[in-house]
Amino acid sequence: MTNDSSRDSDLVHDVGAALSGDEFYLVYQPEIDLHTNGFAGVEALIRWRHATRGVINPPDFIPLLEASGDIVAVGRWALETACYQGAEWHAKGYRFSVAVNTSIQQLRQEGFVKDVKRFVRASRLDPAHLTLEFSYAALEDPGVLSHLGSLHDLGVRLAIDDFSPGRPSFEELAARPIDIVKLERHFVATTSRSPDAAQVIHQLVLEARTLNLRVIASGVEDASQSDQLRDEKVDVGQGFHFARPYEVEEIDRFLQDFALFSGRPL
Repeated sequence: MTNDSSRDSDLVHDVGAALSGDEFYLVYQPEIDLHTNGFAGVEALIRWRHATRGVINPPDFIPLLEASGDIVAVGRWALETACYQGAEWHAKGYRFSVAVNTSIQQLRQEGFVKDVKRFVRASRLDPAHLTLEFSYAALEDPGVLSHLGSLHDLGVRLAIDDFSPGRPSFEELAARPIDIVKLERHFVATTSRSPDAAQVIHQLVLEARTLNLRVIASGVEDASQSDQLRDEKVDVGQGFHFARPYEVEEIDRFLQDFALFSGRPL
C-alpha cells in the first residue's frame, strides 16, 4: 500500500470519530457588496482539526464523509452551529447573511426541512438571513426538489453554488425557487484575462436580473477581478482579495475593523 493510500485509509477510520470528538469546526469567509463596499455576509466552511495531523482541509475529507454517509450528520452539525453563530452576531447588532454549504445527501433527508425549522427557531435566527448553498446537480434530484419549495416558503434563501453559464440554464432556474447564483471560481478567474468572459458575465447578470436573482462571485483574488465584476454589475464578491476564512474571534475583530475603517454600519 502506498503512503497516500495508507493515509486515506487512516482518515476513513478517523473521520467517523471526528464529530463525536469535537474535531470539526467552522470558519467564516466574508462576502463584500461590490457596489457599496459594505459587509454582505459570511460563508460557513468546515475544517477538521485532527488530533495528530493538525488542520485538514475539505478536499481531503469531504469525499470521505460523502462516501460513508457521515456528511449528513456533519452537515446537520454545521447548519445548527452556523445558525446559532449567526444569531449571536445579530444579537450584537450586525445584520448580514450566513451561508451554509448543503450536500445533496442532506437535502434528500426526509427530516431536513424540519431540522432547518428547528434550528432557526431555537437559535432565533431570521430565516431570511440564512442561505443554503448546493450544487446545480441537486436540481436534477427528485428527492431534493420536493424540499426546496418548503425551504423557500420558510424564508430561507437558496443558492446554486459553482454556477457557470449553461449549467443549469436560466430556463431551469426560472422554474425553481432559487434566489442566488454563485459564480464558480475558475470562471471568475478568467474575467480579467478575457474580453469574451467579461461579455459572458455581462449577459449572465442581465439574465439573472430578469429572474430577480442575486449574483455572487467566489474566488475573487485581485483588484482587477473585483473591478471587472463591479463593472458588470455582479452584486457580491468573496475571495482572498477581500478576506480569507476566519474563526469566530477573528471575524469579530474583522467586523470591528471593517466598520472603523469603512465608516459604514454593518
